[in-house]
Amino acid sequence: MGFTDRVRMRGLTPFPVRPHFLFDPISCSTPFPVPAKPKMLKTIIMNESKILVIEDTESIRNELRDIFVFEGMHVITAKNGQEGIDKAKEYLPDLILCDIMMPIKNGYEVFDEMKMNSDLMFIPFLFITAKATVENIREGMIMGADDYITKPFNVDLLIKSIESRLLKEVKRKQSEKGRIETLQYNISSAIPHELLTPLNGILGLSSLIKDPNFEVDETEARDLASGIFDSGNRLLNTLKKFITYTEIELLINNKESATLLNQKITCMSEHELSEQMRVIARIFNRESDLDLNLKSFKAKISAYHFKIIMENIADNAFKFSRDMDKVKVVVELEDSHVDITITDNGLGFNDVTLKEIGAFTQFKRSRMEQQGLGLGLITSQKLVDFYNGKLNISKNSPRGSCVRISLLLVK
Repeated sequence: MGFTDRVRMRGLTPFPVRPHFLFDPISCSTPFPVPAKPKMLKTIIMNESKILVIEDTESIRNELRDIFVFEGMHVITAKNGQEGIDKAKEYLPDLILCDIMMPIKNGYEVFDEMKMNSDLMFIPFLFITAKATVENIREGMIMGADDYITKPFNVDLLIKSIESRLLKEVKRKQSEKGRIETLQYNISSAIPHELLTPLNGILGLSSLIKDPNFEVDETEARDLASGIFDSGNRLLNTLKKFITYTEIELLINNKESATLLNQKITCMSEHELSEQMRVIARIFNRESDLDLNLKSFKAKISAYHFKIIMENIADNAFKFSRDMDKVKVVVELEDSHVDITITDNGLGFNDVTLKEIGAFTQFKRSRMEQQGLGLGLITSQKLVDFYNGKLNISKNSPRGSCVRISLLLVK
């Protein structure tokens, strides 16, 4: 039995991506794959990549083409800025190398137009130019270019720069794919659960009442009615949060609405804050756990949106903490903004979950059963950003979480 067979018998599998091969040291027959080294991985990426070279000088354009073809890349060339834009849209390259001083459209104009196109905006973009002044380099970097290569260029450095940008883009796409797959999983599990669970409660309890052979006294009838009401209320709240989230998504992309809403203010904001915190505390039957330390202020935010933010944050604070654990709300005033800090002594967040805040994401699911679609935090985050504020979540010591919301003040 060869080495490879014994490896497979132990449940191990060979490295799957284009390995180079070593012979089995025992049987000297069956090839045994080993992991590709980083340099080999870069070579694979180069061989599978399309590069668009936009350069008006024919000799330089041909030289660059030959260099990249030798590296195994698929090369597309363009002799001016407009042709480069057209070919980028047609071929969707993996990287763009673009001169700055060109006819019809210069490199900066090409860059601007590509960054406004959703299909092209994430493609790594490198400038090449003979203008190597600090101002030129700074201008390119401020615009968001990935690199700035000067003529005459060192071929080895050019290849290394391109390899680095391609590898970085591959990692970005893998990360994006992972987030999409996680979102798809969360949606496929959260939405059916949150819709079907209360519906099953409503149908199940109402079927008992409807059954002529099922006899109940007045107390039992009230219990059944309460169960139906609670299930219906849970379903209603789920739908409301989903509708609110979609409204916010549409709102932040509507410039006319944004202009109008940025003029809104919440008068007597401390009263709105106090009332919303007390409402949520009553829902959890924990009014005695609420500790308010407020000051008078006027925030530059719609009263309706301010209520949504505070409702979501308060709901999480009480949901993830226990009875008798204090939920503290403190207001601090600065020159231009107000800081609202909500602290609890519950489960808290770790470094991973802080980065995972998003729609249809629930935290601590394995430790406690939750209701909802995980839309509260991301809705609040989007609203705070919309009103030019900040939302920060940190660990509370020794346990729990601390949420700080900063909003602009009315002067």
